Amino acid sequence: MNNIDIASGIVFQKLEISKDSFDARLISQKKIYLLQSLGTNLGYTYNWYVRGPYSPALTSYIYANLDVLASNDFSDYKLAKRAESNIQCVNNLEKRKRADFTTASWYELLASLLYIYNNKESWKIDDQEHTLFLTLIKNKPQYNEEQCQYAFGILGDEGFAKTGS
Repeated sequence: MNNIDIASGIVFQKLEISKDSFDARLISQKKIYLLQSLGTNLGYTYNWYVRGPYSPALTSYIYANLDVLASNDFSDYKLAKRAESNIQCVNNLEKRKRADFTTASWYELLASLLYIYNNKESWKIDDQEHTLFLTLIKNKPQYNEEQCQYAFGILGDEGFAKTGS
């Protein structure tokens, strides 16, 4: 097992990455996207897909390696303090989830908002939060503007994005 696998194993265990269900796989994709947006880069590139930011390479890696990584004891290894802090930040987002979201829909909304926000130029949108929310709702009509405002506020509070709040 190389250093990248060890680091991934530690991160995956701490983020509770799973492939056991569709929702678990969706949450895994979104958590890794959010983690990488904080600067803990695991090397996965993302593009837009039906359920928001998606990395085919991450899916392949999880299917090929998760069983081995999940069962290993990595207690002799430590991540950098910044990586540990970023993982905690991603995990803490779940504590801010309201009752009108499932865990999967919450992480999907957060990651999707952040993806569009981080890629404003390619989405051809301005810096207005209202435009961001309308763009997301156009692509994901299951969400409304109030939910987007709440989620984007959380992203700002937690340091993922610079918001007006």
